[in-house]
Amino acid sequence: MKKNKPKTKKKAAVAKKPVKKIVKKKRDSVKLKKEQVVNSQQLLGESFKPKIKVIGIGGGGGSIVSEIGRSLEKATFAVADTDVRFLKKRQGIKYFLFGRELTHGLGTGLNIDLAREAAEREKEKIAQLFEGQDIVIFVACLGGGLGSGATQVFLEAAKDFGGITLGIFTLPFKFEGNNKHRIAAKAIKELRSALNVSITIPNERIFKVIDESTAIVEAFSRVNKSLIESLESLIDLIQSPGLINIDFADLRSVLKGNGSLAFLNTAEAAGKDKVDKVIHDVLHNPLYQDNFTPEKVLFNIEGGKNLSMFEVDKISKAIAEKNPKAKIIFGISKNPKYKNKIKTTLLMTSASSFAEVLAPIKIKGKGKDVQQSKKETKKQVMPKVKIKNPKKEKIKNEKKSPLVNPIPVFANTSVEAVSVQKIEVAHDSQGQKKTIRRSALEIKKEEEIEKNKKSKQEEEWDIPAFLRFKKVK
Repeated sequence: MKKNKPKTKKKAAVAKKPVKKIVKKKRDSVKLKKEQVVNSQQLLGESFKPKIKVIGIGGGGGSIVSEIGRSLEKATFAVADTDVRFLKKRQGIKYFLFGRELTHGLGTGLNIDLAREAAEREKEKIAQLFEGQDIVIFVACLGGGLGSGATQVFLEAAKDFGGITLGIFTLPFKFEGNNKHRIAAKAIKELRSALNVSITIPNERIFKVIDESTAIVEAFSRVNKSLIESLESLIDLIQSPGLINIDFADLRSVLKGNGSLAFLNTAEAAGKDKVDKVIHDVLHNPLYQDNFTPEKVLFNIEGGKNLSMFEVDKISKAIAEKNPKAKIIFGISKNPKYKNKIKTTLLMTSASSFAEVLAPIKIKGKGKDVQQSKKETKKQVMPKVKIKNPKKEKIKNEKKSPLVNPIPVFANTSVEAVSVQKIEVAHDSQGQKKTIRRSALEIKKEEEIEKNKKSKQEEEWDIPAFLRFKKVK
């Protein structure tokens, strides 16, 4: 009996081992299934939330991103600058100071080459800013050194990260001068080709959204607010499921490619005429260019329980009319907070010409408009002076003195080939017509004298009026 007891214990111990293994296998299988479900959901776009980073480059871009970062919570933010004074630490914003060896903690002014070299030296560190991101948005004010020079290096560093790149750039005011306009024009041409899409906002358009009483800080804040609302709405529609869902794959298909321009806007309206109002507001953003013919369109209509099919149809048709041949992706979502409201978010892209981008920038010395403006300025500056025509003066002298002969004009005949030329003169003192024959040498001498007179007259015309008449006493 004593010998059998340990055998039963061994059997009992052996019997318990498979139970533990089975439980562990079940747990592992459940865990694996959960992981498979999560992965399948991510593949289907149900719970996948793209990582978005917004980077402000230079003083202007940094100030825009600093304000956007306060309100927009669904993205990460970074400010890159060489000037220590602009890197005022704010919660939720990462600061990247570069170029200390070259700038000694100061800005680069209008020196594009200095800004580019400062960024080139820390290109590897710049590339680390894009790790793990799906969308990177670059914000810069063009016309200065960092915005126009360093941004190009940031785009080169982001070339291989594999995500979507979007650029938001502001263009200089007219009063900032032709030099800044030329820098901005050259920069946007280079930057645009390195991005998937870009949005350009001329600073001059700020006057369309403010009045005379608006303070300067509030004026710039309104532009930033418009960007915040549009970016937030775009992020919401790709992260939140809807009745007809828009996911990251849809966004990628609209933004893929290189060198396209983008129009991004959001609008909401309430009341009886809410549909007409939301159509007008979403299609006409005063900060962007007016004539925009899209090639790809993505839009989402959001409303409450009362959102009707007729309302959706009217808004959709109005957007589609921008270009019926465009590729269109749309979504519909319901939100309980919009009881009697409709909100529409619109993203359009187009491979517009470079001239359309620079339409707000009129650079002196380029284009027909500039030539016309030069003529207009000449008309305004130069005083109206009656310039005597040498030919008319000659005819007057001939009438007074019959001995002075007019100089013939030969269209296609050389003077040397003509030995004798018959010239008819006005009536003489007796009232009869008189003709005289003159040699080619005489005609040539007269012609040279006339040419000298004309050249002197032309030189006089080129001199401004206030200089010509200054010598006359």
